[in-house]
Amino acid sequence: MRPITRITILGVRLAVIALIVYWLLIFVGTHLPKVPGIAPQVSDKLKHFVAFFGLGALLCYVTNSRHLVRRFGTIGIVGMTYAALDELTQNLVRGRVADIMDFAADSAGLWCAIACYALARIFVERQRRMAEPLRENRLT
Repeated sequence: MRPITRITILGVRLAVIALIVYWLLIFVGTHLPKVPGIAPQVSDKLKHFVAFFGLGALLCYVTNSRHLVRRFGTIGIVGMTYAALDELTQNLVRGRVADIMDFAADSAGLWCAIACYALARIFVERQRRMAEPLRENRLT
């Protein structure tokens, strides 16, 4: 079975398509007029945190660079820039207002995703390095 990172549709990686679709859904979801009573009663800040956690995780998954600080820093800057623009453009939608605390929740979700991804990557690399001598011993 091929890993999901190598699957392509019309020459585009499935992960990139998932990122594009997810980002569009976030944009549309935050720019629809507020309608009371449709969404479950969950904290608005939690929704922002989770949405940007997902965006951050997908951005980490899709990008690739050996310079991890530059990679994750760029993801953070791009994500926070989008969060700021997202909040500012909500003023143009009836029933929506820009909120600095929403931006803070967006940023927190984004940076938590980056941190979780970086820690998971470190853990996987450590496990891989520990397993290499065992594989070499089996081959000899």
